[in-house]
Amino acid sequence: MKKYIKSKVLIIAVLLISVGCEDFEPNKNIENPNLLLENVIGSPGSTASWIVGQEREMAILYNQLLTLTELGSDNYENTQTFYNQQFDGLNMSFQDTEINTLAFRIADLRVSGNIGLQDIQPADPDGTDAQRAELLFFTGWAKLLAGELFVSLPDTELPEADPATPKSPTENLQAAIVDFLAAEALDGTNAGIKLALARAYYALGDQTNAVTKANEALALDDEYVRTVEFDGSNGPTNTMADAVFQRGNFDDLQPLPRLDFLDPKYIVLGEDESPIAIQKSEEAYLILAEAELADSDIPGAQAALTSLLSLVNTRPSHLDPGAPVQDVTFDDAVEGRVGGGSIQRPNADSVTVAASDSDPFVAGLVLTRGVNPVAVPAISGTSVVQADIDALATIEDALELVYLMRQEIFFGEGRRFFDLGLKMPISENEQLTNPNVSSSDIQSFIPSFIPADMDAFTIDAANGQITITHNMNAVIVQNRTDNSVVPFF
Repeated sequence: MKKYIKSKVLIIAVLLISVGCEDFEPNKNIENPNLLLENVIGSPGSTASWIVGQEREMAILYNQLLTLTELGSDNYENTQTFYNQQFDGLNMSFQDTEINTLAFRIADLRVSGNIGLQDIQPADPDGTDAQRAELLFFTGWAKLLAGELFVSLPDTELPEADPATPKSPTENLQAAIVDFLAAEALDGTNAGIKLALARAYYALGDQTNAVTKANEALALDDEYVRTVEFDGSNGPTNTMADAVFQRGNFDDLQPLPRLDFLDPKYIVLGEDESPIAIQKSEEAYLILAEAELADSDIPGAQAALTSLLSLVNTRPSHLDPGAPVQDVTFDDAVEGRVGGGSIQRPNADSVTVAASDSDPFVAGLVLTRGVNPVAVPAISGTSVVQADIDALATIEDALELVYLMRQEIFFGEGRRFFDLGLKMPISENEQLTNPNVSSSDIQSFIPSFIPADMDAFTIDAANGQITITHNMNAVIVQNRTDNSVVPFF
C-alpha cells in the first residue's frame, strides 16, 4: 500500500509534464534539474518508475470519477454532503467545474501514458514489452472512459494538434481498442488486456468480438481482479471511502435501499484504504449472458449467470487492504443511522424493499448498523440466488436480472452511469480554448426515458417497508432497443 513513495521524483515529473508547459507558468525560469524530462529519459528502470506514476494518476482520476458517476446514477442519493450537489438530479452543466476536472484527469492519464510510450520506455535499457503493454493499457483506458462517459472529448492535446477535434464516443472507444490491441500483441497472456478489449467492444455493441475477448479473458484467469490502490499515509487517499465510510457531521450519501447491503464498499483501517476494482472476471460472464439473451438463448444465459454467481460467492467480504485474502467485519456506527427503519436512513434488517410498486417486497437487503459489526462484499456482491436464475423464463425477465447483477456487482465502481446511457458534456474550459467545440458538445445526454428522481423511494415505517419509485433495471429492459442502452440489442 505504500508503493507510491517509490521514485517520487519521477512521479512528480509525470504530474508536472502531463499538465503541459502552457498551463504551468509560475516562476517559469526557475528549473529543478531533478524534475526535467531529459534527466528521466534513458535512466535504467525509468519505465517501471513511470508506471508507478501512472498508477498514481489512475487513483487521482478515480477519486474524481466515482463521486460524479455514482451520484449521477440511481446507486446513491446525495441527501446531504459536500460532494457535487447537481448530479443527483442529473443537472450536468458544461459549466460544472467537476466535469472539467474529470476531463482533465482523463487527458492527464492519456498524455502521461503517451510520454511513457514515446520517450521513456524506448530509451530505457531495462524497458520490456510487458511494460510497453502496460503503458498502452493506460492510454487505452483513458480513451475508454472518454467514450463511456462523455458526449465527446478530444483525444489529442493542444497545442500539438491545434485545433483538437472532439471525438464521438464511438471514435474514442475505437481509439481505445487500437491501444488495447497493440498491448495484446505485446502481452498476449494478460487477462486484463483481454477484459479491457471485451469491455470496449461491448460498449460499441460489437457482440462477436466482445464475446471472443470475454472468453479469452476467462480462459487466462477466471478470478481476475485489477484494482486502483490508495495510500492513507502518503496519498492519494480514497475519496469514496471518505464519502461512504468516514462520515462527518454533514455527510449523508445514501445508497438505494435495495443496494444497502453493499454499502460501504470502501473502508479505512488505520492507514490502509480499500482499493477500487476497475476490472474483474465477473464482467466477462455478464457480457456472455447478455450476448446469449441477444441470441434468444435463455439456457445459455442461465449457464453464464450460474458461473457468475459461483464466482461472486467466492469473493471475500470487506477486503482488509493490509491482508487482501482475509474477510473483515467492521463497526459501521459512524453512519449515525436512526434505528427502526427511519425515512432517511433505514437501519433494520427487518425492513423489506420493493424495486417498484409492482414488484414484491424482498428481505435481507437492508443491514442493521451500529449494533454489531457488519460484513459487506468487498469486490462483488449480489442479492441474486440460484433459484432466481433457474426460474428465468422470458428474455425480458432474464435481461432485467442481468442488469440487476451488473448494478450490484459494479456498485460503487462508476459503471452504472454508462448502463443508464448517460453522458457528460465537454466543459466550458475546453469550449473557450478549442474552436472545434460545437453547441452539441456542451450539452449533456440523458435518454428520454431516464427520470431525474430515479433514486427516489417511499417508506411505510409502520410496516417496515420501502418502495422504490422506479425499477430502473426494468426501465432499461423496456427501452433495450434504444441505442443509448443495452449494447447487444
